[in-house]
Amino acid sequence: MLNPIPTVIFFTLHILLIQSQTHTSNHSRCPPFRCDHIDFPFPFSDQRTFGSGTIDCGFPGYQILCDEEEEEEKESTPVPILMISTQPYQVKNIFLNQSYDEGVVNLITLVNTDLIRDINTASCHSFRNFTSPSSGLLLPDWNINLTFFKCPSQFAPPQDFLDQTALNYTCNDEQSRLYLGRYVNSSQMNPTERSFNNSITPRDCNLVMLPVSSADINVSSVNNGDIERSQLSKVLAAGFPLQWKSDVDCENCIKKKERCGFDRTKIVCLCDDGCNNTNSSK
Repeated sequence: MLNPIPTVIFFTLHILLIQSQTHTSNHSRCPPFRCDHIDFPFPFSDQRTFGSGTIDCGFPGYQILCDEEEEEEKESTPVPILMISTQPYQVKNIFLNQSYDEGVVNLITLVNTDLIRDINTASCHSFRNFTSPSSGLLLPDWNINLTFFKCPSQFAPPQDFLDQTALNYTCNDEQSRLYLGRYVNSSQMNPTERSFNNSITPRDCNLVMLPVSSADINVSSVNNGDIERSQLSKVLAAGFPLQWKSDVDCENCIKKKERCGFDRTKIVCLCDDGCNNTNSSK
């Protein structure tokens, strides 16, 4: 008769190994995600691993592509990219737990590098309205927009229209001319309801509203028509903020020194003992 003791020991070790792997896999999931100099907290996650398992490390729409940007005579530098409505935005920084009138919020600063490149080369290809993402990232109430008009090159603007513009140039890649309006607007205005100093947008011209940081623009220079294309490029290079509020369920996970995950319907805490604590649905 076979000795049962080795068999018992084998199954015991096998069970302990499975438990150890479960513990390791759960707690090793969703480690801090870093790209360039930025540590991305939940709900952001690495685009390369999102959707690869039953539990994700962030919400849909918050994926960061850590792209390697090659520069001449320099080593490649990782560049964090967030996609919004098929447009890539470079992430410049993240600020957590910022206090404003609306309460405590988190901010992510984005830069449209395609737009800056186009301005520097007198192109108009990237000039289109900014569309807020459906993920929950919002333009702050205190943010401002610049008003642009993209008009046909044959458009003959009336003098009262020109008097309200701060800058204009001919687009070298299409039959258009771009005009920058003198007056900035709140980011919370509906683009379809905006007017240009009580004037209707000229026929055949497209209205383009672009968010900029209120901290990085001299509003009086724009209002007075005293701005050059190089200055506009610097304003856009400073980026603009989007805000989001921390999720209560994720904060509860963090208070317990656990990490946050998302199982496609709700937040789960990734625990030291290998469990998944369920929180509220999203």
